[in-house]
Order: sequence, then C-alpha cells, then structure tokens
Amino acid sequence: MRIATRTALSYALLTAGILFVFAYVLYFVSEKNREDEFNDRLGYKIIWRSEFIFDAKINNSKIKELHERNKKMLNEADISVYNSKKELLFTDIKPSSKNQHYLDQLIRSNKNQITWHRRERQYMAFKYRSDEKDFYIIGSAVDVTGIAHIKEFKKDIIVIYFISILIIFIIGFLFSYYTLKPLKDIILQIRDISEHNLNKRLIVPKAKDEIYELAETFNSTFNRLEKSFNNHKQFVTTISHEFRTPLSTLIAELELAKELNTTLDDYKLSIDNALQDANHASQLSSALLDFARASYDVSQISFTDVRLDEILADAKVALLQKNHQYRVGINYMDELADKDESNYDFHGNPYLLQIAFFNLMENACKYSPDQFCNVEIEVQKNALEIRFIDHGIGISEDDQSNIFDLFYRGNNKNYNKGNGIGLSIVKRIIEIHKGILQVRSELHVGSIFKIRLPVKN
Repeated sequence: MRIATRTALSYALLTAGILFVFAYVLYFVSEKNREDEFNDRLGYKIIWRSEFIFDAKINNSKIKELHERNKKMLNEADISVYNSKKELLFTDIKPSSKNQHYLDQLIRSNKNQITWHRRERQYMAFKYRSDEKDFYIIGSAVDVTGIAHIKEFKKDIIVIYFISILIIFIIGFLFSYYTLKPLKDIILQIRDISEHNLNKRLIVPKAKDEIYELAETFNSTFNRLEKSFNNHKQFVTTISHEFRTPLSTLIAELELAKELNTTLDDYKLSIDNALQDANHASQLSSALLDFARASYDVSQISFTDVRLDEILADAKVALLQKNHQYRVGINYMDELADKDESNYDFHGNPYLLQIAFFNLMENACKYSPDQFCNVEIEVQKNALEIRFIDHGIGISEDDQSNIFDLFYRGNNKNYNKGNGIGLSIVKRIIEIHKGILQVRSELHVGSIFKIRLPVKN
C-alpha cells in the first residue's frame, strides 16, 4: 500500500473514531433532551387529568370515554390513581405489575415525583393531595412525535457520518498525494542517477522543510559517493600507469639478462638493476597504499588520544632505520616537556600522523646536502604547531602552488628520485585532522613546512 493511501486511510479511520464519539454524544444529548422535555409535558398532562378526575366529579366510565376520544387526537397520558394505602381507585389501562414497586420507591425516597421508562413508554409517579387526603398517581405515555423525530435524526446522523468519512478519505488522499509529491519527484530524480552521471544532483526546494533536508542529505551522500568513486578510478588509473614503467623496466632487464649476459659480473649487474626496479615498485606501492588510506572517508577512520611528540619520535626512528645517513633533531620550543606532558595530547589517528611526519622528515633529508631535518614542536593557544626545517635546495615560487598535487614533481626531480605522492598524502592527512599545512621556501636556502593542529583545552 502506498504511503498516500495508507496516510489517507489512517487519517480517515482516526477522524471516523472522533466523529463517531461526537455523533454518539450528539444523539445521546438529543435523546436525553427529548426525554426530559416529554417528561415535563407528561407531568402537565397527568396533573390536568388528575384535576379533571378529582374536581369534575364525573363518573369513571364517562372519564374513560372522554379520555379514549381525546387520546386518538391528542395522545393523552394514561393514568392510574391510588389512595394512601396503595389501593387502585382509577385507571385508564390495565395497571402494570411494576406499579407497586415504583410506588414503594416513591414513598421511600420522600421525593415529589420519580420517572422511568419501559421500551418507548415513559412513566411518571407523584403524590397528589386533594380534600386533605393523599393520593398517588402514575401516568404514562408514548412520545410518538419525539421518537419519530429522534429516529429520523439518527438516520440523518448515520448517513452524514458515512458521507463525511468518504469525503475525509478523499480529501486526505489528495492532501497526502500533494504533500508526498516532492518525495515522488526525488525518487524519480534518484532513479536517473547512475555510475555514469554521479555528478547529477537533486533539485533542492526553496522551502526549508523536511523535503529540503532530505534533498540536501541525498546531495551530500552523492558528493561522498562521487568523491569515493573518483578516488577509486584515480587510484586504479594511477596504479596501472605508474606501475607500468618499473615493471616494464624490470621485465626488460630480466629478458636482456637471459639473452645477452654471459659472465657472472653481467648477471650481478642485471640482478642489481632488477632489484633497484623492484624496490622502486615496492616503494611506489607503499606510497599508493598510504595515499589510499589517507583518502578514506573521515567517518571510516578511527581516532584515539595520542601524544604528538611520541609520534614524531616513532617517525624519526622509522626514517633512520630506512636510511642510516639521515639525521633528525626534535626540539621543544616552549620548554613545557618536563612541566606538563598533557600539552602534547591530541585526538587523531597515530598511523596516518606518523606517515605524514615520516614523509616530511624524509623530504627534508633527501633534498638537503647535509641530510638533516630540524623538527620544532610548540604549544600555542588552542593549537599545536610543528615545523619541519631544512637547509636544502628549496622550492621555487612556481612549484610551491603545485607541490601538493598528486604525482607533481618540480625542479627537484633532477636532484633525487621520487614519485610525487608524499606531499599529497601529507596534505590529505592534515586535512583529515582539521589542521593547516603551510610551506615557506627559498631556492638554495631551505624550506619550512609548518603544521598547525587544533587542540581542545
């Protein structure tokens, strides 16, 4: 069942319940008013009959004759008269066996009158005093006109009730359809989006309601999907492109060794060249995997409480194990290392942060004649600042705006080997941690890469 139909049906059923209670109360009140109004008229008729019987001094047969004649035209009340001993003195009709019970109830209650009804006939009993004597009179009649009107009223209520439910269902369905139409439009737009047009977005309505939030949420989700899809395509394209060169070189070297090498030295040289190409391919694969990890959705990356100075030390150890000729110095610029260690606490991913610090240290050492990187860590207001300083070949102003692009290599490509991935990884990792990465460099003087990471007090 569609939402519009289900909503209209639920709305109609709820309204039907409310209308039923309203109609029942209306009918009950109308019936009670009819009964009370008829009891008033019945009381007047009984009193008039009683006065006629006791004051007119007409014999009982004549009174019954007049009563029967008027009853056909005026719907007169039938009465029964009892004395103080509850003995029947006069009656228009055969008295009910329940009359004695109600007379006892009237006497015990000390009320002037009581009323009751049996089926459609309404009864009234009261005490009447005449000639210093007490009498008890029970009168009854059928409200023919009132009952007929109330029956017609009941029929009208039932008809109006069902017509109202039908109208409410139709109105509810139209209202639900109109309300859910933007949702249907969104569904149709989503169906048109596939892997071939992930750049397509939903039309956001002007009114900032739930539909607006839904469209914005879908667009935000599509943005993440498109970014993930593009990263995947870029990663696959990059692997196929970048791995082709070292693998082709490795294969060519081995084929040449197989066909042309004749001496042991030739084979050693070919093996050295093949190992060099294999190491290059291994380094490239590691860099690409690191880039893939750094390109994850932030929500998929786990964050823990860490100490940045310890991660810097771990990155230094890993770099020196890779190349024993490199030198790295870590300096605390605020002299707080021995006072409050919590100043260097940070909430982040230790693995990714170590990769970023490792790449910056390696670049500083790789492109410096002295192969030395000076690292400064400083606690500032609401932030931790880490500076990676070298006195190397520097970066030209033209290259500084592009060095964070994937696979970009500037003039330093002639100085040392590289794949142009490291700084792209660093930039993405710092962005994941909501930090800022800046560079200041001068040719033949050196470079300073500055990381500013926000911390909460």
